Amino acid sequence: MYAFVQPVINILASMLQVFFQFAQDWGIAIVLFTLFIRGLLFPLSLRTARQTLLQGAIRPELKLIQEQYKADQTKLMEETMNLYRKAGVKPFSMFSTAIVQMPIFMAMYGLFFTHGAQMSSSLIPWVASFAQFDPWHLLPALAAGLTFITSMIPLTAEMSTDSSLITRMLSSAVMVVVFLMVLWKAPVALGLYWTSGSLFGLLERGFYRSRLGRSVLMRGSSFLRAKQE
Repeated sequence: MYAFVQPVINILASMLQVFFQFAQDWGIAIVLFTLFIRGLLFPLSLRTARQTLLQGAIRPELKLIQEQYKADQTKLMEETMNLYRKAGVKPFSMFSTAIVQMPIFMAMYGLFFTHGAQMSSSLIPWVASFAQFDPWHLLPALAAGLTFITSMIPLTAEMSTDSSLITRMLSSAVMVVVFLMVLWKAPVALGLYWTSGSLFGLLERGFYRSRLGRSVLMRGSSFLRAKQE
């Protein structure tokens, strides 16, 4: 079942073993491992955040183009692509972090499903092994809650007016339901992995909203800097 991600499983198992040797607790090892992985993926996350900011910055111009060329779809597409090139918007790069994380997530599922019986932790004393699902569903609920909170926080204060609170809540709620469905009966270690990643994501969003984080976002785009001036 996990044959196509087995090479990734082998790599992750070796890496996780290194963190276990340091922490001497599988739960702490997973938390450290998650922070390590998310740290490696930070450049992709930064690029995604920058693309989100760019799409927000060009929205007024995009609306003007849509109004001006609504009767000419060919011209509308041409002018839209010109605006994308001018601003440096790459729509498909928005999904880069999610695409990279998908095989990691699947491999982690396979790793804990097949090897989790030999793992346990004082962090999750209510389960005998990591191969079991969380009978209290605390970790799935916590992971979903952190994900919901993160998705409700705009990258910048200005972006809070881009969509209504109800719209953001509905889209975030759909994502929460999906996470709950995936994690509800998944190995408890996967819930710990996702909870740690969700906490990292929340801290990351807080960083982007800080003065330093905003300057980092602006630094990679001359278009954003010009808009700021």
